[in-house]
Amino acid sequence: MGSIEVYKTDVEDRVTAKSIVDTIRQSLPNCNPSFDLEDCDKVLRVESLNDEINESKIRNILQDYGYHMENLP
Repeated sequence: MGSIEVYKTDVEDRVTAKSIVDTIRQSLPNCNPSFDLEDCDKVLRVESLNDEINESKIRNILQDYGYHMENLP
């Protein structure tokens, strides 16, 4: 069974968001990430199709791009 995690980020532009999504998909092929940049929290939503979500790997990807994330309840 899959899982869903939602994170607050400081990503603001669509080009960067797309690059981050592409990188997450390459690194974690069983995950389906998406951004909602219209939301005040610039939400990154990651759905795992069958595995647990590797939060530390996602956090590292964002940090490599110069951004941060934090868990949303």
